[in-house]
Amino acid sequence: MIPARGFATEYGEHLLAQRAASLGRWVAVVHPEPWALLEADRAVMPVAVIAAGDLTRQHLDGVVARLPAVDHIVGIGGGSAMDTAKWLHWRTGTPLVQVPSLPSVDACFTRMTALRGQGGVHYEGDSVPEVVLVDHWLIGRAPQALVSGGIGDVLSCHTARFDWQLAVAAGRDHPWDEEAAAASLAYVDELEALAPLLATGEPEGIRRLMECHRDIGWRCHELGHARFEEGSEHFFAYAFESLTGRTVMHGELVTLGVLAMSSLQGNDPTRPRRIAAEAGARTALHDLGITWDEVERTLHSLPRFVEEQGLWYSVANDLAIGETELRAVRATLDGSR
Repeated sequence: MIPARGFATEYGEHLLAQRAASLGRWVAVVHPEPWALLEADRAVMPVAVIAAGDLTRQHLDGVVARLPAVDHIVGIGGGSAMDTAKWLHWRTGTPLVQVPSLPSVDACFTRMTALRGQGGVHYEGDSVPEVVLVDHWLIGRAPQALVSGGIGDVLSCHTARFDWQLAVAAGRDHPWDEEAAAASLAYVDELEALAPLLATGEPEGIRRLMECHRDIGWRCHELGHARFEEGSEHFFAYAFESLTGRTVMHGELVTLGVLAMSSLQGNDPTRPRRIAAEAGARTALHDLGITWDEVERTLHSLPRFVEEQGLWYSVANDLAIGETELRAVRATLDGSR
């Protein structure tokens, strides 16, 4: 298992109920599904409940303005709940506790909020929670496909490292860091080892995946960037959201980006596909509610999108999409390559 560093983290069951009495007056920032599981417990009684979802600056600052006086902010749910709670903490200084309901994103272990707006994603803020509570009881009640879909922000190291190396060679990016580059390979190795445990929902698999997320979050802060973990696969996901105006679970959409972009990189696309299959992650377009036409249009839009958004240099910048490239991506997504 990765010897993770980063935010204080506890693993167990019914962790919020055990800690709630010590939180004083607190507000819950939630997604509805996990909140429906927790709110029946009389020990879990916030003074207010805020629905997460909209990550535009205007909306979040409006939430800050309406926030009651409380002793703690508690994020409960997926990435947008974690990011909303981080924003409220950063803007008010109110202590923060994070309770992820899925191992689907590393947002609970990163310090900045991923704001949406201006057609893309922009990072701002600096938030450190008192503790991240990884509750196996709560995560165990999520659909298995969504638990397995949590691999995206670790699997992304496969393509991001390649893009970082490409950018350094072109003289267009953060200096190469040998330790971080080696760590990115170690994260993918660890993911491959834990994938079968994740497919069956074993707590040990969830713990090991979350420890990867925790160390990645720590390393991003130490380096001052996430080049070893975020590259063209994330940019594919952001471009998809911008193009279609809708979202797919972050981990699953990033995993799809890894498969597509590793194919275009010529970067052993069979390995991330094998890991995804062993983890039980959904990658078939019909399972994700995505059409091939949307994938094709996203790929065509990608070079312009990354330039307009000022994203890090990657294979996406100089991408030429013709029939050969589209066939290669489709073959990877179909599992025939």
